[in-house]
Amino acid sequence: MRKDKFTPDDITKDDMNRLADAIESYLTLFTEIMIIPDDIKDKCKKKMDEGIARSRKLVKKLRKGDRSVFKASDEWEDLY
Repeated sequence: MRKDKFTPDDITKDDMNRLADAIESYLTLFTEIMIIPDDIKDKCKKKMDEGIARSRKLVKKLRKGDRSVFKASDEWEDLY
């Protein structure tokens, strides 16, 4: 049955683990398989490294069940 309002509490630990798995898969693809042109690497290396580090921190938080990675319940209203 559909609820009238979604809250981050509706996200289960399994959902969080699935999201962490998907992010890890993308990181593996991005860091080990994708070929990034040298000019882009040179231009964006710092941003890419920061993004990868932030993504790895996000995965750790998701695995721990940390719900602080999601918007607050009142912020979801605009999206729902």
